Amino acid sequence: MSLLYNPSNESLQSRHQLHQLPVPAALGRYHNPVPFGDFADLVVKRLEHVGFGIVEEEYAVDHDSKRLFGLLEVSPLEGEYISAKDWSLQVGLRGSHDQSIPRALTLGSRVLVCSNLCFHGDLGVFSTRQTLNVWQRLPGMVASALGTLPQLAQRQQQRVDQYRLTQLSPRQGDAALVELHRRGAFSTAQLGRAIQEWDEPSHEEHTEDGHTVWRLFNASTEALKPTGDRVNHDLVRQRSERVSAFLDEVSDL
Repeated sequence: MSLLYNPSNESLQSRHQLHQLPVPAALGRYHNPVPFGDFADLVVKRLEHVGFGIVEEEYAVDHDSKRLFGLLEVSPLEGEYISAKDWSLQVGLRGSHDQSIPRALTLGSRVLVCSNLCFHGDLGVFSTRQTLNVWQRLPGMVASALGTLPQLAQRQQQRVDQYRLTQLSPRQGDAALVELHRRGAFSTAQLGRAIQEWDEPSHEEHTEDGHTVWRLFNASTEALKPTGDRVNHDLVRQRSERVSAFLDEVSDL
């Protein structure tokens, strides 16, 4: 998990520190600045209500404390229908006191939150304007957005289970990786890394089920991990989506 922010103009804050930030006066009769800490607490409490725990959370604010960006990695609590030991979901949030951006959430298995205003999740974006009655609207928006997480978690668990059950021969895996390269999911260098990870995974747990789509998925995600300082995170997201879409085809999902 990585929240993208500019250290020269923004700083990381804990949720506790968000509550210590100053809240500006209203800009006019139709403006009601909701404290950033209260917004984050609302999201966390709703996550707990729908059965999710916080694995990790990061928040960043600009040096004037006017804009907030946050990213939370969450996992469903143990229950009868799901046990998420191999994956998690993400929730992004953002908002401002100066009305430059609305209060919003984005969520999914792949989420991009960046202070340059990139804000994307594969389950969608939910937002409401920072106006006089925003505090009356925020709980409903948060409940509506996060209420979809249990269904998404079930789908994600079904995907992982099917990936683990779908066996491939070593050559079928090679062919699948080449096809992913043709579909624009890898650069040439990334294809080489993916083949290496398919042959000899860096993590022993990726070999547990033999040559499966799950092993292929992990080889692909290892190859797509960003390197260097100049990373096109939107391109990484697009390529990750192409990998998942193709592997869903291979697994008959």
